[in-house]
Amino acid sequence: MHHSNYYLFLAMVIDPQVAFINSRVLLIDIGGTNIRTASADIGSSTLINPNKQNLDCLASFNKMLQGFLDEDVSIKHLVFSIAGPKLHHSIAMTNREFTIDEAEILKNFKVDSCHILNDWESIGHGLSLFKQDEMSFINQGNPFNETALILGPGTGLGAAQVIRENIVLPTEIGNSSFAIPDLFLELGLENKKDFNVIEDLISGGGLAKIYSYFAGTDKSPEEIVGSYHSDQFAQKSADVFLISLAQILSELALAYMPGKGIYLAGGLMRSLQEFLDLELFMKNFLVNRKLMHADVLKQMPVALINQEMTCLHGSLNFINKISQNPN
Repeated sequence: MHHSNYYLFLAMVIDPQVAFINSRVLLIDIGGTNIRTASADIGSSTLINPNKQNLDCLASFNKMLQGFLDEDVSIKHLVFSIAGPKLHHSIAMTNREFTIDEAEILKNFKVDSCHILNDWESIGHGLSLFKQDEMSFINQGNPFNETALILGPGTGLGAAQVIRENIVLPTEIGNSSFAIPDLFLELGLENKKDFNVIEDLISGGGLAKIYSYFAGTDKSPEEIVGSYHSDQFAQKSADVFLISLAQILSELALAYMPGKGIYLAGGLMRSLQEFLDLELFMKNFLVNRKLMHADVLKQMPVALINQEMTCLHGSLNFINKISQNPN
């Protein structure tokens, strides 16, 4: 081989971008109740064979993963999104005994790369995919920096800070307790043993707890939303939930300063949208603020994402960004 050709060949082998050409990624989202999977050609935005199954399949997880790799030999990359905080390239799930570790996966399976994301980190990487007309604006605002906050009440309260689209910092804000005591007094919720942290109030389970507190009986979040017009306690619970959300978002807005906007995602928020009084929401978002801080908050866009925002699309966007700029 001629020297110049040899060095060109060597450069190609070393070039990290070459590893992504003509290869597929397997995307696995392990949530609170289901596992969603899909594969995709790196560089595309189309999910191949998207599928959803119950979490019980985690019992034979390694076998399931090997099955995917045997079925499609072009899969060379893995991206996991998992409901739990990420520590040292590893995530232990919040609500069950299950851990995924990048080094273990790379040791046990023949793949070129493995990336593990917190579920809201993954969703944060998908934020840039959504257009203005795919959102309902609670406040149009006037964006003033490159920081956005994306969050959603679901099984818990998930949130991530997104800076300039590429930097995504997942938070565990749902498990903090600031703003809670004063809010309890104002809402007349005095049952301290049930309401300790933010997601005890702002989540699907939180909505159910609020209902139980007022009605003395239990209903699921879906039943509460469905009976808003026929059950006075359902109506009161949803209204209290939305007031709480506005006031807690106000606290988070001052903590994170998301001048690019606050974006609400997830099925529960989409189902509550019809009961959202925009004027009342903004009144609670600005409540008890000094004039200067109220002016800052008014500039922040607040929007609801109408599309189903899957972690799979965010994870695909994440690996696509890496493939374009491996360093």
